[in-house]
Amino acid sequence: MLRTWGGWIDTTLSYAEIVFIGTAMAFASLLLFVNVILRYAFLAPISWAEELSVYLVIWIVFIGASVVVRMRGHLAIDLVPKMLSPAVRRVLLAWILLINLGFFAIFIYYSALHTLRVFASGQTTPSMEAPMWLTYLAMPVGTTLMFVRTVQLLFGVIFDEEVETVSGPQE
Repeated sequence: MLRTWGGWIDTTLSYAEIVFIGTAMAFASLLLFVNVILRYAFLAPISWAEELSVYLVIWIVFIGASVVVRMRGHLAIDLVPKMLSPAVRRVLLAWILLINLGFFAIFIYYSALHTLRVFASGQTTPSMEAPMWLTYLAMPVGTTLMFVRTVQLLFGVIFDEEVETVSGPQE
């Protein structure tokens, strides 16, 4: 569905998401590996390694959720939609996507407010003493990406001819 809609924007965004996730996972894994070596072989661990790894995982989860929305891989019950006609299935999927958009919009709003509060407080992380708002920023950024991906799916439902199921394409 998304292959035919969105063109270069979808391709570029998909590439950026995958590169970010892959790079963050590789860096966090390497950092933890080096930290284990330093801790047990030299008794000199990196004090902020676990903290940074946890914050990277938070970013990976929120950006990864956007990838899963694009792939229509989130859990869904598709027994009823499979029994419906294609036209009714399309309407049902459109309503589900609109409800998702409403949830994402509310979550973006409140997570952005919370991120701004943390920014204003000047809170820093315990070990790295980095601004804590950078960690909280994962929520509005990741959810905004999920919102964009859901809009893409909605346009696909409205303008494309096929709608397989609510939960995703069938292999």
